Amino acid sequence: MEDLRDEPGVLYDESILSQPKISPRMRLLILLISFFGTAARMIGRMFVEIYAVIIGSSATAIAFITSIRNLMSLAFQSSFGRVSDFLGRKTLILLGLFGGGVTLALIPFIRNQWILVLGVFFFSLCFAIYSPSFTAMIGDLSDKKNRASLFSLLTLVGSLGSLIGLLSLGEVSNFVGIHFLEYSSDNLLKLGFYSISHYKLGYGVETEYVSRIQHDQYSIILYSAACLFAVAGIVAAFLTNPPTEKLEERSVLSLTPLRENRRFRKFVIVGSVMGFVMSLGWPIFPFVRGKFASPRENTWIWATFSVTMMVTLIITRPFIDKIKRKWTLFVGRTLMFFIPVNLAITAMYVQTWWHMAIGAAVSGFGNSFYMVAESSYVLDCAPEKEKGTYTGLFYMFLGITTFLGSLISGILADVVENYLGELNTIILFLWIIAGARFLASLGFLFLDEPTSEKNG
Repeated sequence: MEDLRDEPGVLYDESILSQPKISPRMRLLILLISFFGTAARMIGRMFVEIYAVIIGSSATAIAFITSIRNLMSLAFQSSFGRVSDFLGRKTLILLGLFGGGVTLALIPFIRNQWILVLGVFFFSLCFAIYSPSFTAMIGDLSDKKNRASLFSLLTLVGSLGSLIGLLSLGEVSNFVGIHFLEYSSDNLLKLGFYSISHYKLGYGVETEYVSRIQHDQYSIILYSAACLFAVAGIVAAFLTNPPTEKLEERSVLSLTPLRENRRFRKFVIVGSVMGFVMSLGWPIFPFVRGKFASPRENTWIWATFSVTMMVTLIITRPFIDKIKRKWTLFVGRTLMFFIPVNLAITAMYVQTWWHMAIGAAVSGFGNSFYMVAESSYVLDCAPEKEKGTYTGLFYMFLGITTFLGSLISGILADVVENYLGELNTIILFLWIIAGARFLASLGFLFLDEPTSEKNG
């Protein structure tokens, strides 16, 4: 057997050569990629949807944006996961990060809702290239005993990056809006229009002037997210592919893991059902956030999400590996029913950003559990050679179901709106989605602890 002790990316126990430990250099690089890459992805994903509302997209168009985003970024992970098993992780990580930065930088030039759908298609494709490769690399550098703890650390660092990025971009975007007002004619009159429609864009006074301000503000946010992708790509250029048992040839898409591993199959089913129900809200949520919060306030909302996630991860990291995966998954997803409840109350009664921030805090708490456990569960089920394959297969099914959920929800919302009006339709859908999310989360209680054994 070839001696791999001098490999710069990985350190090995003398007693158990097959169980890797991450070297300080590789750990730093992975943390930096998580810091910049997570911030870029979160900011890009959240604000593209709100940008779609600002340019006047319909619920159907936003449904296509969210559904295609998930179909591409999740379903195609299976293919790219298998490619990374064959070619190595680094190449695909670089391609995904730099490609994501370029496509995101072009989105602010788009004013047509259907061209925006095409832009989101390419952005999501780049994420599908990057994500399974990076996740599989973490799997290469960890074992079952410390994997959840490592993912917890990376999620914590990513949340910190998102927090810093959101707060910084919120202030920058606000400066752009103020600067635009100060150097335009009729400042006082226009400032009056801006303040009136600041919270009620869509239900209050709408002006082309205000739309232009918000377009510029959201453009700055998207440009900055593109730069963060580029920084993450530069850092990734210094990665070293960890020594693993690579597949000797690229395999065609196979459902064999679902047949051979009963516990993985059950997780794919439960996760896909939950994904379908979760995605029902994605075409609806941006309408509430775009109408009742300014660009700056939306960054505060998502900063609240990041802070809550960070605090939860710090508290739970010492013992997260000791908690059974199914309980971590259940807690993380059960709390998600509160998000549509919070937004429904916002649309009906409390039309302020801070009320939506409460929902974001609950979401951050729940996601801090689920995001760590999801990746860990999949990797715990995967044999050594097929971490990328298992990761990609799980996200392929998740992508298909979330594609269908988003698309169905958006199309139905446009149909129902003709009878109930926009606001009543939004509120009705939010309450239905809340109940469906709670019921779907109960499925995680029927999961078994993961194992890579066949027929396990």
